[in-house]
Amino acid sequence: MDKKGKKIALWILDLIINVAIILGLVFVIQSWIIAPFDISGASMCDTFNFINNECHSGFGEKIIINEAKYLFKDPARGEIVVFKTYEDEEKYYIKRVIGLPGETVEIKNGKVYITSPQGETSVLTEEYLNADNYNNTKTFFSDLSTFKVPEGHYFLMGDNRKASTDSRSCFMSTIKHDCKDHPEQSFVSKDLIRGEAWIVWWPITNIRMVKEPTY
Repeated sequence: MDKKGKKIALWILDLIINVAIILGLVFVIQSWIIAPFDISGASMCDTFNFINNECHSGFGEKIIINEAKYLFKDPARGEIVVFKTYEDEEKYYIKRVIGLPGETVEIKNGKVYITSPQGETSVLTEEYLNADNYNNTKTFFSDLSTFKVPEGHYFLMGDNRKASTDSRSCFMSTIKHDCKDHPEQSFVSKDLIRGEAWIVWWPITNIRMVKEPTY
């Protein structure tokens, strides 16, 4: 091979190596650090998919998920997370963390009460809820209103409590399924939580960081 041929071969080899490195970094970033996610439905209105002063029932806002956060810490109350309900399920949900491991969540008179493992009870002040949902949380398809969160699991609800399929109904949208018969299905294991909602990047007019509430 002449000198010119060697230069071309080295250039091609360098190009292949750089492309492989870039693809590897993209894979690592999407698998372990951040990833895009399209929000569908009105279950998190007005926090998400509230566009032009109305809730969108289809696909609306697009967000970036922080997938690395829960490699180092546990989810905290108030954080909005993307998750699956079963290991073999392909569907992802987006909801807010309400009940933590070991706590008891009770829905009563439109409000949410949290009892700690030590037995201390307090009402959850949820200022992120809109006027229709504030102090208006109800059970779905069942009179089951008290949920004891197992260790390593979480109780999650959407911000649009009137239109959210979440832990209250065991993530089922049918009256045929009663959570009283399967209360364990109300909770989501940490292993099935993909990451925290971090940044809204679309539509451009709605670009913002996702705020975490203080209780």
